[in-house]
Amino acid sequence: MEQSNDFHEVTTQRQKAPVKVIAVDLGGVLFAEGCSEAADVLSRQHGYAKNIVLGVLRSPESIALRKGLTSDKEFWTWVQGSLPEHYDAQTIQNAWYDGYLLDEDVLELLQQLKSRYTLLVFSGNIKSRVDYLDRKYDFRKYFDEEVYSFDHGVNKPDKEFVHVMIEKAGCMPNEIVYIDDQVSATAPAQALGVKTIIYRRGEIRRLRESLSRLGVELCSE
Repeated sequence: MEQSNDFHEVTTQRQKAPVKVIAVDLGGVLFAEGCSEAADVLSRQHGYAKNIVLGVLRSPESIALRKGLTSDKEFWTWVQGSLPEHYDAQTIQNAWYDGYLLDEDVLELLQQLKSRYTLLVFSGNIKSRVDYLDRKYDFRKYFDEEVYSFDHGVNKPDKEFVHVMIEKAGCMPNEIVYIDDQVSATAPAQALGVKTIIYRRGEIRRLRESLSRLGVELCSE
């Protein structure tokens, strides 16, 4: 069936809606992807098998932790009981938290955007790690709104979590640009009308170009 000109006009207007809010993932965007970084460090320094480390950090139990459905103590007690005898849960926890290395290029970009746009954290994370990262990097001061999985009992890629983000943003979905490092995380947001960008660490120029194409005003480098 042929689509009317009115349909194309409405679609174009949606795409051209001015950006009001920029939503940013933490792990993989503002910070390095912590699970992979931790697995690499633990493999080099302690001889831990990467598949075992990633197995516990990406387990259903860890997802429950991100959703706030279990406590830190319960999770790490479970981890210790699930590991080979010579592995230490505390060592894994420390490496996991320290694996979230700040991306200075992204931070600089956010600092430039802050005066023009509402900045929003949208993260499937755990409270103790967010607190740890804020003590280490003082990052939360750059954001106007924060949406964490542990506060809402849902995580990416659940559409319900995207609805929370849109509500917190306080604007139409097509007035939001959401930056993440995972296609699976952005797909539900895109389906709801949010503008999305995939960021790969080290590709800050491409991120700037993508934002510019979506109408985001950037300071010249």
